[in-house]
Amino acid sequence: MTFDFHPEAREEFRDASHWYEDRSIFAGDRFVNAVRAAVNNILADPLRYQLVDDAIRICRLKKFPFRLYYSFDEAAQFVCIYAVMHEKRRPDYWRNRVLE
Repeated sequence: MTFDFHPEAREEFRDASHWYEDRSIFAGDRFVNAVRAAVNNILADPLRYQLVDDAIRICRLKKFPFRLYYSFDEAAQFVCIYAVMHEKRRPDYWRNRVLE
């Protein structure tokens, strides 16, 4: 199975990891590891997480206030991560990415 980040989700991941790194190199590393662990969990069982609509699922990060919004194409065995969203951000800002 393969995966990729939507370009804007990749930028969100990068921005958040830099924000945590500015606070502490350890915090930055922990954030990156939390995202990697979440991605690995998704890839291990992509249907495990809650549906938020017909095709989008949500995976909450452990110990960080972030969520990964993703879709799973079963035929292609491909996961697309559309958002690395802070929980305090407006909830549906990422939805237009799914239509691209």
